[in-house]
Amino acid sequence: MSTEPRRVEVRTWRERWAAPPRTAYTSETKPFFLTSEFLAYALFLIALAIGAATDDSINARLFWILATAITAFYMLSRGIAKAGSRSRAYDPREDIEVGRSD
Repeated sequence: MSTEPRRVEVRTWRERWAAPPRTAYTSETKPFFLTSEFLAYALFLIALAIGAATDDSINARLFWILATAITAFYMLSRGIAKAGSRSRAYDPREDIEVGRSD
C-alpha cells in the first residue's frame, strides 16, 4: 500500500461551474432579410401600399397608421426572437472574478 498523500486538484469557481469558453462567432445566425418575419413584414407593406394606391377608402393617414403598427409589431417579434438567444460575442464582464481574495 502506498503512503503517498492524494493529490487534490484545486480549481477556481469559474473552472468548476462556468461554461467552456465560447469561440468567436457573429451574433446573427443568418441575415435579417432571410427571416420569415421580415418576409411577412415586407409582403404586408407591399400589399398595404398597393391597397392604399388602388382603393379610395384607405387614405394616407390610415396607411401610415397601419404601416407604423406593423413596423412596431415586426420590431417586437424580432426582440422576442432575440431575447432567448445568447450573444456569442466577447463580453469583458465575463472575465471579472467575483469573490477573488487578494
